[in-house]
Amino acid sequence: MKKPFRYNVILFVILFALLSIFSFVSAGHDRPIFYAKLIWSLVVSFLGFCIYRSGAIAKYRSILFILIAFFFFCEFKLFRFLSFANAIPPYCHIAQASTLLNFIYSQYLAVTSGDWRIWGALTLGFLWLLIIFTIGRGICSWVCFYGGLDEAFSKVANKQLIKLNRPGPWRDFPIAFLIFLLIMSFLQGLPFFCNWFCPFKLTEAFWDSHPVVRAAQSVLFWSALSVFVVILPIITKKRIFCSLICPFGALVSMCGNVSPYKVVINETKCILCGKCQDVCPVFAIEDKNSKEYKISLFCNICGKCIDVCPVGAIDVLTKQAGSQIDTRSIFIFLSLLVTGVISGSFVPRVFLQLIGIK
Repeated sequence: MKKPFRYNVILFVILFALLSIFSFVSAGHDRPIFYAKLIWSLVVSFLGFCIYRSGAIAKYRSILFILIAFFFFCEFKLFRFLSFANAIPPYCHIAQASTLLNFIYSQYLAVTSGDWRIWGALTLGFLWLLIIFTIGRGICSWVCFYGGLDEAFSKVANKQLIKLNRPGPWRDFPIAFLIFLLIMSFLQGLPFFCNWFCPFKLTEAFWDSHPVVRAAQSVLFWSALSVFVVILPIITKKRIFCSLICPFGALVSMCGNVSPYKVVINETKCILCGKCQDVCPVFAIEDKNSKEYKISLFCNICGKCIDVCPVGAIDVLTKQAGSQIDTRSIFIFLSLLVTGVISGSFVPRVFLQLIGIK
């Protein structure tokens, strides 16, 4: 849904102003970082302007999403190998999802110890809970710096080499996998997913010292990366890892209802053309015997179905039926704001490294 030019400019200015304030506060006295943060804030705000101006959500969201993944890969993976920077890979949100029981137990120990601050690193998981309350399932298509890699490879081919729109019971596999990881991580006291299954394991974190175990880990890591992040997304044009493997995606899907935003299909407008199901990258649109289409709990609010619907039957709505608020615009604004803040913590630094300033 295109917006008037004046409306777009106002949203652009507000978004850029908020991100600039964050840039100023987070940069401290480091001027190069501050200027780099301002540039990145401008990029995020401009892409937001393009979304509002054109009405095309998925196109410009995807550009931002892939850019974030590229800069993240440079910061925490590529530069580490090339010795441009001694970046330490973060204990990421995927690891946090698979060790949720460990977090809860650690916070229990923190409270009973009388000094919760000694467990401060573990409280970072609450940041993701805050984001879930803000944009819900949109995290996986707007904020996640790993999902952009999955999406980038899904765009390599011009068309699907293998048509895969209905994965069947496999669509529920991530939830079962998450439960398995929660139990194993709690029993071992270690992030079981990071030890054995993570396809993004390009650093030495969580590698075993025993050569045989290390070799087995290497095979599993590289196999997962090759198959689920590169090959299958290329030939299916779907985000396979995000859809059928990722434990964080499963957690967000189960917790996503706490957010007021969701994608809804208007049954009275829907002409059952099936285009939404064809383009959905995460298999989130269910075909109910060809009589109606429903958005499942796995929806990431990426905007592709909204953009492709020929009759405008799909939109981002709130739980308050009949609300006259422009929910879609609010959701996009909040998603850009959250994405700009999170990515602003590492993208500007990488930009300076790439041009040789840092």
